Amino acid sequence: MKKDFMRKRFIHYVIIAFLVVIAYLPTFTGDFIFDDQTLIRDNPYITQLQSLSSYLSQEDGIADPRDKGIFHTGYYRPLINITYFIDYKLWGMKATGFRTTNLILHLITCFILYELLLHLTGYRQGAFWAALLFALHPVHTESLSMIVSRNNILATLFILVSLYGYLNWWKKESPVLLAVSLIAFVGAVFSKEFGLMALPIFFLCQRLLVKENNLRREMESYVPYMIIVGVYLFLRKAVVSAPFIIPDDVGMRLYFVPYLLSYNLKLIFIPYNLHSFSVVYPPSLLSGMALCSFLFVLCLAVLWYFLRKERLLFFSGIAFTLTLLPVLNCVAKVSVSLIAMRWLYLPMSFVALGVAWLLAKTGGDHKRILRIILMAIAVYFTAYSYTLNTHLWHDNKTFLKQEVLHFNNDLYAGDFAEMMLTEKQYREAERYFLLSLEKYPRQVLNYINYGALLIETGRSREALAILERARSLPMIHKDRSSWNNNMGGALTLIGDYDQAHKYFLQSLVMDPQNHLIHRNLAVLLLREGRASDAAQRLKIAERLKLGK
Repeated sequence: MKKDFMRKRFIHYVIIAFLVVIAYLPTFTGDFIFDDQTLIRDNPYITQLQSLSSYLSQEDGIADPRDKGIFHTGYYRPLINITYFIDYKLWGMKATGFRTTNLILHLITCFILYELLLHLTGYRQGAFWAALLFALHPVHTESLSMIVSRNNILATLFILVSLYGYLNWWKKESPVLLAVSLIAFVGAVFSKEFGLMALPIFFLCQRLLVKENNLRREMESYVPYMIIVGVYLFLRKAVVSAPFIIPDDVGMRLYFVPYLLSYNLKLIFIPYNLHSFSVVYPPSLLSGMALCSFLFVLCLAVLWYFLRKERLLFFSGIAFTLTLLPVLNCVAKVSVSLIAMRWLYLPMSFVALGVAWLLAKTGGDHKRILRIILMAIAVYFTAYSYTLNTHLWHDNKTFLKQEVLHFNNDLYAGDFAEMMLTEKQYREAERYFLLSLEKYPRQVLNYINYGALLIETGRSREALAILERARSLPMIHKDRSSWNNNMGGALTLIGDYDQAHKYFLQSLVMDPQNHLIHRNLAVLLLREGRASDAAQRLKIAERLKLGK
């Protein structure tokens, strides 16, 4: 009997892995997308092994060490760059390798979820179908195909392992299981802030799922986890040093929580037109969308009240809401959008538990009908995930074209304009630069890149005016170097050579290995009649360009 059980479990693993690989086949030919380029490809923490203390003292999202302490993202995820470094050693700087690692981590997460669902429901078919739908759900394509979203996969994987280990330790009292749970908890909190949600989930399990009520043992069990939390918060405070501030508009944020909750549920249960969202609040507190979301959440709460005796389902709903709370914008976030598919990775694991419960409760002829429906959903999920991985998340060009031209997503207008500039499509590039400057006047890179376009098209005085508008905006080290370089280029064209030299020298001090700065300086030297100096500078530029 046990051998047959293990065989069927193995078959379930194989089916999940096979369909996931089909859905993500395009990812094996994909490239770095958007933030992947700055946070992975151009990140020295990945191409060169740093000291452990260096990784522990790095604020996530600050790729250049020279920006450390000047700019803040508010994120502390030291484990992530260590995994990227391992990837680099395994694959080199190849996006396919990094994406493959994301896929492997996703599969391991699905297998752990399968085991956890089986443990909680005792129903193998229910655990299989719920884990399969989680594995194939198109909302996860962002977490897998955008490499920098790995933090969501790792945090979820470690939380599920920690929860599984904790529940088994509570039942069997094995110190090995407790150690596994604690190590996984460390991995969770150092992968993403969401890892802290493991503790309230443990508490919820004790209230709803654990049959043995032993308050003293429960309180004692939390002590080592709280010590880990204390160490994490201490390190985070030392690195991020961003104070917790209650926003002035916290009342409005709380008011729109039902709207964001409803929006996320729509993405899960009606996965259509998915992409990298740029969602803002409805225009009015009394808008139809806001009021309908209140009604929807109220109906959901009433339904949950009547189902409160179904403890596993009740736990599923509360845990889902609990893990979604950090991204319901009750406190300020760095992200521009209020909604992102990657944030659903962890909450979706508890939706899967609800699905497993439903399948376990369904009997008779309804099981057959339900399986046909589940097969149809699995086919749709596989096809849609494949489509998204092919036509959205494949590479930067594909991504930007879809977001800007198909989804009319203004958030990426500046990046699309930069791509058009690279392709020498100046008219199209200018159109989107102007759109982005109007929508996001604080994004300094748009001024720098638009200035480059104006220089290339011979409109140097307009370029100076645009670049001057960016002078007082906050810039990272790389952007400040580019700004100085463009100022030098524009001043060269209008004949102000002395000022041009000053800006080029400042740019070289900040980024001496940038071949473009040396090339532009050569143009200045040539205009001044210093042909031999210009030739020497061009040789340096060529050598740097070739990486010699």
